[in-house]
Amino acid sequence: MKRIRKRRLRQVRPVWQVPGAPGRTHDAVGDWRTARLVIRGRPDGLHGYDLETGEPRWSWIAPDHRLLLAMSRTAVGGVGLAVHADENGPGEWPATCTVTAFTTDDGNVLWSVPYDFSNEPWTYDYDRFAGAIALAPDRAVVLTQGRPAAYALSSGNTVWPPIAPLKGDSRLAVCGHGIVQIGLADGDVTVRCLDASEGSIRWETRPDTGGPVREVQVLLEDPLAILCLGKGRRGVEMLLVLDSKDGRPTARIPVHGPHGELRVQSTYGLLDDQPVAAVGDLLVAMVRPPGTYGDHLTAFTLDRGTPRWTWRSEGTISGLFAFGDSVVAVSKWESSEGPDGTVHVHQLNGATGVVRAVRRLRGYQAGMRGRYHLDGDRRLVRVSHWGEGAWHPAQMFRLR
Repeated sequence: MKRIRKRRLRQVRPVWQVPGAPGRTHDAVGDWRTARLVIRGRPDGLHGYDLETGEPRWSWIAPDHRLLLAMSRTAVGGVGLAVHADENGPGEWPATCTVTAFTTDDGNVLWSVPYDFSNEPWTYDYDRFAGAIALAPDRAVVLTQGRPAAYALSSGNTVWPPIAPLKGDSRLAVCGHGIVQIGLADGDVTVRCLDASEGSIRWETRPDTGGPVREVQVLLEDPLAILCLGKGRRGVEMLLVLDSKDGRPTARIPVHGPHGELRVQSTYGLLDDQPVAAVGDLLVAMVRPPGTYGDHLTAFTLDRGTPRWTWRSEGTISGLFAFGDSVVAVSKWESSEGPDGTVHVHQLNGATGVVRAVRRLRGYQAGMRGRYHLDGDRRLVRVSHWGEGAWHPAQMFRLR
């Protein structure tokens, strides 16, 4: 994996940026990144752009202008999965939807299956639609009435026998080559891992969460890190890391602890980077110590949750992801007088937190929040949640 040469404060301008469009229907639903394209979803459909030039390459528009509701977090084997509505009443969530598999190179439809959401036990929102689909090698899995249903990725043929549902609110994730189903009922969390090829149950566990839980969020899939938000006075909020082989809890990191407050609850939209990243045997998380203006990154060991190193950004961190053996953080300068438009990209040694390289990004937009992708050719792509008017839906920077 190539590293970024260490040149401090070199300014980097966008190589290309997709122009925004008028109207309020251009916010992102999700994105996929391939070797040649970045694909951004918005309510009207999917739009693919050339990674090197930003030129439009293909679009798929939802039939009859119905809403695109969710995308799988990643594409697998050149295939991505999306959910779109079959009916779109004003101010209403759809009762019936379609799940469709697309080829990412050209946007062609491989197969579609109907999906009835009318009796699902949870409140409808975009994040829950995303939690109803998952992709693993050669498998697309859809959660219907709490039951995971699996399809061959290329043909859409059913490949699993029926699987017993989990009680209550349920959602899917991927960990290694397994499909993870997480259920929440009466404050108790159940986590089940299914073999992706045949649907057999590898393990099922009810981890100790220190008290009743009101909400569960998947922050990282490999390793599996879930955020448990407490319910009532006895509720404890923690980041729980589970071993992908047997479901054994390996680390319990309190949201509020000696390290400060984990900044793990995003309020900026679906397309923000996840607030944690895994490098080697460490889980790196955004942290805000009390009485400070800037965010920190703190690395916790995956086996115990013990802090290993801390790095202060002197700003608000708006992007965090792993890149080889490094951690990359995008931060907006902030002081006691408030934020400004200076955005830095820091590449840190994942084992020690030592800065390897720094760049300054030009073309400031709302703290540069969004989802970031960096490849071996040092192309940094930012996909924004916003896409209206002056907001650029996607930008590419080359970190020379």
